[in-house]
Amino acid sequence: MPVWYFASFLAVGAAALVGRGVFRKRSQDAAARAAGLVPIADLTHVPGELQRSALWLLSDGGFERRVAHGVIARGAHDIDVTAFDLETLRERRGEWAYLAVEPPFRIGGLVSVVVCQIDRDLGHVLLKRAGHGDELTDDSWFERTASVHKLARDGLGIARSYAADPPSSLSKVQVAVALPARWRAYSADAEQLGAMLAGGFAATLAQAGRRDLVIELIGSLVLVYPASHDVVGADAFADLTETALAIADSVVASTRPQSPRGVEAREA
Repeated sequence: MPVWYFASFLAVGAAALVGRGVFRKRSQDAAARAAGLVPIADLTHVPGELQRSALWLLSDGGFERRVAHGVIARGAHDIDVTAFDLETLRERRGEWAYLAVEPPFRIGGLVSVVVCQIDRDLGHVLLKRAGHGDELTDDSWFERTASVHKLARDGLGIARSYAADPPSSLSKVQVAVALPARWRAYSADAEQLGAMLAGGFAATLAQAGRRDLVIELIGSLVLVYPASHDVVGADAFADLTETALAIADSVVASTRPQSPRGVEAREA
């Protein structure tokens, strides 16, 4: 192979990488600006509850993109908000997972997530609205042929998907509480969720009409993400962020804050 040909090949590859980096940076800036946040490099500031969530279990970890962060003033309280796209480690390996609850659901290979940190210490609750993820649809022909790892797995006869057992803090069967239409919930302790629903959280769920939406409450975090598809475009990114803020507001309003010693503060 002539030297000039090899050099040209390297130059084209380098230009493609630079172009992709510029595109991702512009996408991150636009999404952050639309959501009223600031672009940042990573998720190192997010508390460890994120790694104990069902999302992290389903994704087996992953690689963040389009990360944005800010502290949003919401009347009497502030909410620490981080929004990002998570390319799951399972996607990098050419596989996908579904959560082994009844009924089960899967997440996509690239998931858009908003994490709200609030002044609460919440038991683990997962709420799922009916949608495409419940169908456990396999990756499309295009998705599989566009991935070297997925093609290799198919060639070797390795399974495309795996069941992921929920964390011990979640139940496998639905919690027996009254929820708005198309919603279901999982938790090892239904008492907290029941009190929240009675305190106004049920009305918030009824208004959150996005199909396939997942809400996780764990520790000080409220996680909101569509199960089976990422969010395309800055406006959609901002819309998901606003949905998460409304949900976090309702969680704050329907639960009690924690004192510095971790004891629930009592109203006078």
